[in-house]
Amino acid sequence: MKKYIKPILYILFVLLFLSGIIWTLRFAHQQHRGRICNAVRISIDANNSEVFITENEIIDQLSVSNLHPEGHLTNLLNTFAIEKQLFQNSAIQDVNVFSQLSGEVDIEVRQRKPIVRVENAKRQQFYICSDGCLMATNPAHTAYLIVANGHISEAFRANQNVEKSANDTIYPTPILNKIFQLTTFIRNNEFLNALIDQIYINSKNEFELVPKVGNQLILLGDAEDYKDQFKRLEQFYSHGIQKAGWNAYKIINLKFDKQVVCVKNG
Repeated sequence: MKKYIKPILYILFVLLFLSGIIWTLRFAHQQHRGRICNAVRISIDANNSEVFITENEIIDQLSVSNLHPEGHLTNLLNTFAIEKQLFQNSAIQDVNVFSQLSGEVDIEVRQRKPIVRVENAKRQQFYICSDGCLMATNPAHTAYLIVANGHISEAFRANQNVEKSANDTIYPTPILNKIFQLTTFIRNNEFLNALIDQIYINSKNEFELVPKVGNQLILLGDAEDYKDQFKRLEQFYSHGIQKAGWNAYKIINLKFDKQVVCVKNG
């Protein structure tokens, strides 16, 4: 008989332990059901970028749509609806909403990181972000970025990704796609990032670059081979232009394979 006492006591202990957990969870659930949201904590990760959205703007967006959680029962909060509403703001890349047993609601926001400001042919202004998505401009928040303008026919569509369409096919607006590729490459290259100020698309849908120093125009053409073109450009600025001077040339043409063709001033 004694050999059965320990197993029986162990089983009883486990049952009591599980009962205690179940009772605690039920008690906590009952407490949570009657809990009123007494505070909203908003945290914003700017994603190593300028700030393009603030706590007050998030509160205003939720208040207008009657989704601000403060004063409502936490168990009745539709966190999915809150997240869906905030995702309509193209400055937001990711958002998580959850409530605490204490009655507080946490809203964690990750902001998009703009890398280029675009002005299309219809004078619409918007950003392309590091994740390839389009983001609306906000007059209250600005940043110094490369500017892309000229003959850009593509219209702004908030949250549209310039790399992939909704059907996971190549985005049907190649100019924005190419601007995204060029800007990403430029920003990841210390020399080019310090050099290039503007991307201009001419009437032939060719890409022209305007540097921050000097008065020359850099021609890329269709920029299909932009990595090799940028390599040639960097070599030219490191060696060739040093001898002639920064203002010696008005055009640096990289359209021809393995060549740098320059047109002098005057």
